[in-house]
Amino acid sequence: MLTYLYRKVGFILNSLFEKFTRYSIFRAAILCVMGIVTFFFPEFLLSGMVYVIAGYAILSGAFSIADYFLRKKAAPKAINYGSLIFSCLLIIFGILSIAYFRYLVSLLPVFLGVLMMIESIVYFVIALCADTRTKPFLIILAVFIMIGGIVANIFTFGFGGVLTLSHIFRSLLLLSCAYELIVYLIHRKAVKQNSERSEMI
Repeated sequence: MLTYLYRKVGFILNSLFEKFTRYSIFRAAILCVMGIVTFFFPEFLLSGMVYVIAGYAILSGAFSIADYFLRKKAAPKAINYGSLIFSCLLIIFGILSIAYFRYLVSLLPVFLGVLMMIESIVYFVIALCADTRTKPFLIILAVFIMIGGIVANIFTFGFGGVLTLSHIFRSLLLLSCAYELIVYLIHRKAVKQNSERSEMI
């Protein structure tokens, strides 16, 4: 009984990790570009970052929905349905962000800080699902992103300015990019190992 539960939990965790990492390279590329743009054009935070984040959310949601219909038999139903609901919420979030752009810009530190905090929670959960020696490092990255999100929220109360906020957000974007790239490489390594084992059999 315990062995069965252990295998079941392991299968669920592996499925969740695999589903998340499938498009990690896509997210890493976008995060990297956003970080570079924020480095050279700090004022971009006020003029276009909300639109970029909204587009990022809509694209991520669309990819996840497509993945649900293409691979819904490859993972447990609970994970598939949870992923589908989360994907729909991402798309709704993106649409609402575009619709309420002016309001979000006036609360930019809160908007960016909360996003980073939510992202750090997702990263922390995915790190716990990872069956790799780099798990502690992934957890540390998630914690740093959470701290950065909290620091970004502090700017809501009048401290710092757009330039300082852009430095913080740029650092968080690059940390997120590093996280996504690492989990993608872990995923690719696992796929390669499974392929080699299949060939040996």
